[in-house]
Amino acid sequence: MISYKRTFLVFLMAFGVGLASGLFGIGGGVFLVPMLVVVFGYEQHTAQGTSLVAMVPPTGLLAFLNYATAGDVNWTAGWWIMPGVFFGAVAGSRMANKLSAHGLRRVVAVLVFAIGLWEVSSMLRR
Repeated sequence: MISYKRTFLVFLMAFGVGLASGLFGIGGGVFLVPMLVVVFGYEQHTAQGTSLVAMVPPTGLLAFLNYATAGDVNWTAGWWIMPGVFFGAVAGSRMANKLSAHGLRRVVAVLVFAIGLWEVSSMLRR
């Protein structure tokens, strides 16, 4: 049985994540995955897989098209980054599947915390 209230709450959360993704260039790993795990009780691996299917095709393409239309894409760097991201994602997803859900959640938590510290420290240095 589908819970329409839960589905609507997931939609509202996704709207906020999409907004953050378009505004800041981040969303899936930083916002969506932790919210799926903490708020909605998804298992870590399932949250990450769900995030990828939800974020990459629609959000990535639409955000890219907006940035490209505005002339804000460095095509040379993008073409060099693409194969690294592709092969890195294949290797990373294989590594993630070898970790327990608890271990993977711990790695994600440490990474997100480190990114937050980095952002705050870089802001304070300016």
